[in-house]
Order: sequence, then C-alpha cells, then structure tokens
Amino acid sequence: MQLAQTEQTIDFHITERKKLSIQSFHDRYQLPVLVVDKKQLEYYPEGTDHSFFFHPSSAVFRIKQFDVSGHDPLITIARLEEGMTVLDCTLGLGADAIVMSHAVGSSGQVTGLESNAATALIVRQGLQHWIERYQPIVDAMRRIVVREADHLTYLKSCSDDAVDVIYFDPMFEKTVSESTHLNGLRQLANYEPLTEEVLIEAKRVARQRIVLKAHFESDLFDRFGFARTKRKSSKLHYGVLEL
Repeated sequence: MQLAQTEQTIDFHITERKKLSIQSFHDRYQLPVLVVDKKQLEYYPEGTDHSFFFHPSSAVFRIKQFDVSGHDPLITIARLEEGMTVLDCTLGLGADAIVMSHAVGSSGQVTGLESNAATALIVRQGLQHWIERYQPIVDAMRRIVVREADHLTYLKSCSDDAVDVIYFDPMFEKTVSESTHLNGLRQLANYEPLTEEVLIEAKRVARQRIVLKAHFESDLFDRFGFARTKRKSSKLHYGVLEL
C-alpha cells in the first residue's frame, strides 16, 4: 500500500494587529488576512468579511449519537469498521472525516485531501488542537492526516488498492442555503466537478467501495452509476459504488 506524500509552504507577512479592523488590513495590504490567537486561526479572504476557522461542527453530535445508538448514515453506507483505511478526497472542514476516523478507530486511518493551502493549514491545525470534553472526538480528530493536494493528482500518485474506501463530497456543486456556517469556506472552496477521470483513478485506488455525498438534485449519482440512498430529512443524499 502506498499513499502519495505532500508538503506545503505558505509565505506570510507577520504584523501586529494593534486593534485595527480586518478591513483596514485588506485596504493596506490588498491580501487575505490570517488572524492568529491562542485559541485558533481565523482566515479572512480578500474582499469579504466572512471568516474561515476550524470547528468540528456536526461531527460532535454525530459521534455522541453513534456511540449511543450505533448508527450514523455515513458509517452505515460506507460500511466502516475498526481498522479500515479511508481517503477523504474533499476534506473541507473535516466533519465527515472526523466521524469516519471515529468509526475506523486507532487501528484504522483517515487521510483527508484539501487543495487550498490556507484551508489545509487551518483544518490541520484545528484537528490537532481543538478541545472537546468528549475524548473520543478528540482522539478521532488527532488521528486524521491532512494532505494539501488536488484529489486527481493525489490519486494518480497512489498505488493500486491503496485504501479500503474513498469518499467524495463536492459540497458546493449545489448550494444548500441553510449552511450559513460554511460561508467562510465558500471563498476558498475548490469548485472543480467530479469527472470520469477522477472516478477511474478512484476505482483503481479503492479496494472496497467509493462513497459520494451530493445534493438530492445532483446528476452525479446517475451519471457515474452510484447506488443512491435517499434521505427524506436531508437535501444531501449518499451514493455507493461497490468494487
């Protein structure tokens, strides 16, 4: 088994804030702003007042609910078990990756891909430093490996049958307007569509299955032959390609 390795380098101009507004920094430097404090990193893309910062979001209640009920839609559909390996090709804020990491446990491994350097940095730092009172959530976050990489390039660098499950969540293909907490991430998101070339590589790299989460109106399920699981209470559905 071989997964590709990546390194990232980001250049920063470091300056004291001195109680200045974010807009004043945008006006002065004509650059995005990364605010660093003791608790977190907060990123403000140029031209917007929406910030991006790490939060485990829905992973918190989903993991707690799973430990009580033994059920989570993604864990069930992906058929995740202790010791499995997962490649999350669209990491984003990492909520699904955290849930999957909890499912595969300490003997498994979740690797998350994020093509935007700023997002990869913030999510990587968040996964390593965010504190929750429920220790299993903390353990799940700490085990995730974040790689800054475009998923097609990364998949091409992987050996055959490198992981058990590959996961895709092209979350901005259709906008879910209720997801206002993602406003900061929308400025940094990779809007490249899922393509036949990506699926060909994913089928080569995954041993067991490929899982897709997409808007219920998406044509990706039919276009690529995913068996869809409809969710009456959600605008987001899951699909599976068994290999």
